[in-house]
Amino acid sequence: MQARFDFPKTAPAVYKAMCALEAAVMQHPELEKPLVHLIKIRASQINGCTFCVNMHLHEAREDGLNSQQLDLLCVWREAQVFSAKERAVIAWAEAVTLVSQTGAPDEDYNAMREFFSEAQIAAYTLAIVSINGWNRLVLTARTVHPVSAAAQKAAA
Repeated sequence: MQARFDFPKTAPAVYKAMCALEAAVMQHPELEKPLVHLIKIRASQINGCTFCVNMHLHEAREDGLNSQQLDLLCVWREAQVFSAKERAVIAWAEAVTLVSQTGAPDEDYNAMREFFSEAQIAAYTLAIVSINGWNRLVLTARTVHPVSAAAQKAAA
């Protein structure tokens, strides 16, 4: 795959606005960073954004997230390694990411209400909106994910 364009250079104002949204989301005092990692990875998996999946898995590992959870996130419904709270966040991330198909069902929203205030749900929803925006920008630009030297050697 070849990159189409470098959106920070071709659309700097949009890039700056996206960065501001991301910063605001990440600075929210009531968001749990491990849950935000799960949101970013799962939405990126659904959207098929290799750049973002690669980046967010790397960040999650650096932050010490459970490797078995990261390995099984793509099949989380069948995996026995997620708490009810994590399941609620992952389900909400899927529902919002696929909102044209799901309509963000009450069932998923009510599962979030068991663990979070309305303000927290709004903040987690904005985290989902943010990563979906990044996925769409990165996919549209065909941004290529970095490849480690070991992976390049193995692929040769």
